[in-house]
Parts: sequence; C-alpha cells; structure tokens
Amino acid sequence: MDLHLIQSGVACVDVAMAAVSWLILLCTYPDFARWRAEGFAEAHETYTRRVGWVVGPLLLAQLGGHIWLTFLDGRFIGLLLVLVCWALTAFWSVPCHRRLQHEGPSSPALAELVRSHAWRTALWTILAGVSFAQAAG
Repeated sequence: MDLHLIQSGVACVDVAMAAVSWLILLCTYPDFARWRAEGFAEAHETYTRRVGWVVGPLLLAQLGGHIWLTFLDGRFIGLLLVLVCWALTAFWSVPCHRRLQHEGPSSPALAELVRSHAWRTALWTILAGVSFAQAAG
C-alpha cells in the first residue's frame, strides 16, 4: 500500500480526534457543571457510553495507523504521542469520570477531569499537526 495514502488517512483520523477532543473540552465538560445532581449518574453514564461509539473507533484507528506507520517507515513519534494519550486517559481521566459518576456535578473531580482532558487535547492537537505535516511531505 502507498505510504503517502496511509499517512494521509492517519492524519485525517488524528485531526478528527483533535476536533472531537476540543469539542469535549470546550463544550461538553463545562456543561457537566450545569447538569442537575438528580439524575446525574444516569445522564453521565449515558454520555460516556454514547461518546464511546464516536471516540472508540477513532482511538483504535489512530493506534493502528500509528503502529502501521512505525513499522513501515520508522515514524515512532506519532505512536509515542498516542500511547501517552492512552496512558493519560487510563490513569487520570477514567478515574476522574468514575469519581464524577459517584459524586455528581459539584465534585472536585470535574475540575480534575477538565485538567486531564486539556493535556490530552494539547497532545492530540500536536499529533494532528505532526501527522498533517508528515502527510503533506
């Protein structure tokens, strides 16, 4: 398969992931504070399940694409950034979501979730720029 085509596809996935991440950072998470405490746990659970249908395939495509580029062309910086984002998600953001689920919208976990997601958004944005530059040649 053509390396340039793979780079272009991976860049598209990276840009999509960065865009979704910005949307969540600027719109979704700030709105959590406005949600009522009553019914928050159910609404939050519904949100996380639904957003998983959007970000899950992007995350898997992103990981697979960067693994592929690493083996085909030795480009490991993208894979490294993806793995850092996954680690931040697993060890920082997911625990914040769990706390928020149990404590509600007034929990300090919300501010911590926004902070963790700001780091991930920054990394996904950098990754999108790197991928776009590599695909552009």
